[in-house]
Amino acid sequence: MLSRVFSATLVGLEPVLIEVEVDTTQGVPNFVLIGLPSKAVDEAKERVTAALVNCGIRIRSKRTVVNLAPADLQKKGSGLELAIAVGLLKMYGEIVEETDKTLFFGELSLDGQLKPIRGALTLVLSAQKFGFTRVVLPSANSEEVSFISGIEIIAIDSLAEYILLSKEKRPWPKLEFKKINLLNQKNNISPQWQAILGQEQAKRALTIAIAGGHNIHLVGPPGAGKSMLAKAAAELQPPLSEAEAIAITQIHSVAGLVNNKIISRRPFRSPHHSSSTVGLIGGSSSLLPGEISLAHSGILFLDELPEFSRSALESLRQPLESGEVTITRAVGTATYPANFTLIAASNPCPCGFWGTHKQCTCTPPVRQRYIRKLSGPLLDRIDLHVRVEAVKTRALAKEVTAEDNSIELVRNSIIKARQWQSDRLAGTNFRTNGDLDGTSARKTCQTTSEAGALLTKAAESLRLSARGYFKTLKVARTIADLDESEIVESKHITEALQYRAEI
Repeated sequence: MLSRVFSATLVGLEPVLIEVEVDTTQGVPNFVLIGLPSKAVDEAKERVTAALVNCGIRIRSKRTVVNLAPADLQKKGSGLELAIAVGLLKMYGEIVEETDKTLFFGELSLDGQLKPIRGALTLVLSAQKFGFTRVVLPSANSEEVSFISGIEIIAIDSLAEYILLSKEKRPWPKLEFKKINLLNQKNNISPQWQAILGQEQAKRALTIAIAGGHNIHLVGPPGAGKSMLAKAAAELQPPLSEAEAIAITQIHSVAGLVNNKIISRRPFRSPHHSSSTVGLIGGSSSLLPGEISLAHSGILFLDELPEFSRSALESLRQPLESGEVTITRAVGTATYPANFTLIAASNPCPCGFWGTHKQCTCTPPVRQRYIRKLSGPLLDRIDLHVRVEAVKTRALAKEVTAEDNSIELVRNSIIKARQWQSDRLAGTNFRTNGDLDGTSARKTCQTTSEAGALLTKAAESLRLSARGYFKTLKVARTIADLDESEIVESKHITEALQYRAEI
């Protein structure tokens, strides 16, 4: 008897409905899985068979064919195993429950226990999109999807539990709805802002960068505190909105980085400079997200920027501009959001002491080769360039009070600036000043006549590109937001211009 059960799989973040058809035919007893399964999916035959046996189900000695449609899409992952098992149970007549409006997700262990799956949040949301009214999934994924309303979610621990509930017609254990709680969430990072001594200009630049979602490049000698400044910036990030928390959790769930809960803090990703282009951008044979997508709505910190491979750095150019990345491989195409704040840190030369009071041991050709690792188009996409000087000994010895270095004052000013931007950009696709394109920046960033003339004159003098012109304008708008000013004034333009100077 032919049976039909439904599940879904993900291509990137895009859900695809999978129809699981199970039938038996005359022939040598065998279990055949067709429909372009990957190696992991093909191995499901052994897990499903063992799980059914260990749940007390007798395997019939017939030729069993399981078809996964659509047949031209390669099926990856282990989330289809529960659906295959339920299809077999329906074909055997072990259960007679109507399943046409139910999606099944779950990986089976040999004893029939259900293991968590990747991408559970996106898959459950897809059920509503596809018109289903019920989802059955492992209990281990329950917390991740508990806030979803409008659909019946059944969380179970094992295949045996599902069989028992179906046969005895017991009430289904519906998942209790829980509202996402993002209130009073603080970044789970050791407090470093108060520990930073001196570096007032760098701290001011970081405040502007976080407030407006601008990319920033810190250049200075070893030991000046560049890495410490970048990590401290993670403490300045404003709280997440519910939509942002869901988007971040979806990406991390696909990557298998969610511990059965909604992510409530903005991410801070710091890949090593030996990371490959695929590691940064994403891809691989499974089209998994890379570091730039895992940093979505948060910070991507690239320490020792010139030490990254040239191809990896150049691959950042398009995501920095568009806020998303499209990955195309032989197995398919996936698009991931990648709207992050880039904090980059580098030394001025290989030895690190060019332009400082210490003697530089690098020859001019060596310095030129080092600097040329960072292309002009890449640097032009960075809004703020800041020179981080070594801290004076007197600053290290100076006693600093909590009030002098309070992170709460800075963070509150950033939250207020973000609120100004949210109100101003309501009804658009932009969230922060850093997201604005040239046309929107011209309309949104209103200046006084003196400020506009100053920017025009400075752009001609510094030979700024069109991108550099608008980035300066957007940074000035953020500075005005921090000052709670309705219009961009000359002092805001002046401060923004100092961050476009070559360093």
